[in-house]
Amino acid sequence: MSNQRQSEKRMRILAAARELFLRQGLRATTMEAIAKSAGMAKPTLYAEYSDKDAVFLAILEQLVADKLESFETELDRPGPLLERIGGALAAEFGVIASALAGSPHVEELFSAHRQGASLFAASERIVRDRLSDELAKAGIVDAERLARLVFDASFGVAQKSIAAETLAADLKLVVARLLGPDLG
Repeated sequence: MSNQRQSEKRMRILAAARELFLRQGLRATTMEAIAKSAGMAKPTLYAEYSDKDAVFLAILEQLVADKLESFETELDRPGPLLERIGGALAAEFGVIASALAGSPHVEELFSAHRQGASLFAASERIVRDRLSDELAKAGIVDAERLARLVFDASFGVAQKSIAAETLAADLKLVVARLLGPDLG
């Protein structure tokens, strides 16, 4: 089978699984339901992923890649650093909020993400290191500590956010209040 067909098959599986996990929850979704939704036989699905946890982990890998790409894109835009940091964190956490929007199973999916805890921890280190580098380049004293505080505050806001549509504005406000005195 060609790499392109293999990739298309995996994308179909992950799209079907993501939709089912959001609609039914992780526990209620079976490999049989994923195969059916992806339009393939169970043996074909099992040839790609050994079990439901492997499918979920692949979705998490995709989500982490998407959120890091969004973060980097916004941080690399031209403009004042304060605005770029606010936009980058809003974009990063916005990817997660958008992915989970409308699902009645957000709590279950968030607690299940512990399977991908190392993915999220690595992603967090990348973001914090990049924030620290940008702050240090701007001459900010204690850039590493401030980057950690800004990230942690943003994470808390994102985790507690009730409305995805106000998340970006809330995160930009947090960044402006924490970094404004130094970067304003």
